[in-house]
Amino acid sequence: MTKSVILMVLVSIMVIGASLSFNALAICKTCGGDQDWSASANNFLEGKPINDTPSSLSNPQQNRLRNLDFNSNLLKDNTSKPTNSPNNLAATSTINISLININAMPNPANSGSPVMITASFGDNSSNSQSIPETNMTAYATIKNSAGVEVGKVNLERTSGEEYAGIWNANLTAGVYKATIVASASGVSKTFNDALQIDVSKAA
Repeated sequence: MTKSVILMVLVSIMVIGASLSFNALAICKTCGGDQDWSASANNFLEGKPINDTPSSLSNPQQNRLRNLDFNSNLLKDNTSKPTNSPNNLAATSTINISLININAMPNPANSGSPVMITASFGDNSSNSQSIPETNMTAYATIKNSAGVEVGKVNLERTSGEEYAGIWNANLTAGVYKATIVASASGVSKTFNDALQIDVSKAA
């Protein structure tokens, strides 16, 4: 019985000594001074995951990697849309005018005859520049009943806010639509299908 007790005491002393030796070796003397690695060693023995943050980073850099709020805010800052994006600029890319009157002479017109297209514009804002001061330009695009463009007419200023141009109806008989586009100072406004022109077969 006495021998068993002595044997158990000796085994306990050996286990305690081995544990102390292992903890002493866990202190890394070549990895940045007096840093204690015993916690990592114990975690390894107990099967706990070891921190996988790269040891080559400084302590503040490692803290930023672990900080979820910091990383999410950084991603939000990188993905924010600039205020001068094309989508925001597109909302202001229009001229503040209206199409007051438009007509074609003659209408109906015979196939192959010239047609005078006249358009009158007006300001939508009382405090904006008048149209003669904006150097505005205008043109008309002519499309057939299938929506295919078959002609284009530059409209010249004739007087005040009136623009006119001649379209040669050298096309087959049918119904044609004119879309008016006015431009000034790098912006424009489109009046779709503003005029219908009926072309008849020449006699």
